[in-house]
Amino acid sequence: MKWYEIVIKTTEEAQDAICEMLSSIGAAGSSIEDPNDIKKQILRQDSLDYADEEFIKSLGNTVVIKAYFSQEKDISKIVALIEEKLHFIKNFLDIGEGFSGYFEVDEEDWSTSWKKHYKPFHITDKLVIKPSWEVYNKKDDEIVIELDPGMAFGTGTHESTSMCAVLLEKYINKGDRVIDVGCGTGILSIIASKLGASHITALDIDEVAVKIAKENSIINKVENIHAVKGVLTDIEKIKSDLIVANIIADVIIGLSSDISSYLKEEGIFITSGIIKERKQEVIDEYTKKAFSCEEVLELGEWVAIVFRCPNSL
Repeated sequence: MKWYEIVIKTTEEAQDAICEMLSSIGAAGSSIEDPNDIKKQILRQDSLDYADEEFIKSLGNTVVIKAYFSQEKDISKIVALIEEKLHFIKNFLDIGEGFSGYFEVDEEDWSTSWKKHYKPFHITDKLVIKPSWEVYNKKDDEIVIELDPGMAFGTGTHESTSMCAVLLEKYINKGDRVIDVGCGTGILSIIASKLGASHITALDIDEVAVKIAKENSIINKVENIHAVKGVLTDIEKIKSDLIVANIIADVIIGLSSDISSYLKEEGIFITSGIIKERKQEVIDEYTKKAFSCEEVLELGEWVAIVFRCPNSL
């Protein structure tokens, strides 16, 4: 089967918003080539890889996103829609070069090509993410999570995901009920389970993501994750101890009126996917609803924020 491969050259800060946009307009899948991931791996203190400064500089900073659409679709309409959406995103994010062109490709050329770039890595000092086809020798008290991202967002290499993992380690308690909003591959849900959560509801608007989250739960022998298609307000209002949402600022702000209906008093809301420029906007939105801002992490251009639900709801 033939597919159209759309190429977008962008920035690290805009890649999440663009991937979300591509998924929303019907992309069957996407891949991300981010030179910053290679740089981070090389520069890790425990990395066995070596590269001189000139090589690291030569990698540049351009993130290349490739999205795939069936040839049954009208490519001229797809391109026009993408350019329109990119113009909108440009209002609040630096999108870099933007739309770069499209090509015809065979399905086998793209559906597994991302695998060659995906290797085991530490998402925190204790948590290791490993693709199922790679061998990794566990050390000491490490928790190893096997992850096959397929075409869903969430390999764990992105700053927003790694900050959420760090915060889950800090704030989750054994036996907690957890909701994961925008679960993607299910990576944060699986981390929550491995850290002792008793039940996790994993939500995503993308059917492919829900399917992959379920498959990754099985791979990791995790039985307490309930992955469903939908948004927060689609599920029953059962109070949870912790909610995690690694999405974009607009959606996080939109959740501010509903979060307290799903959190216990003093419950924790961990959120990321927020660019630095919108940090204060998110904090202001939640503090005016009586949430307390417990902690803020920043990594690269990204921010993660921990809120605590008010005592009296």
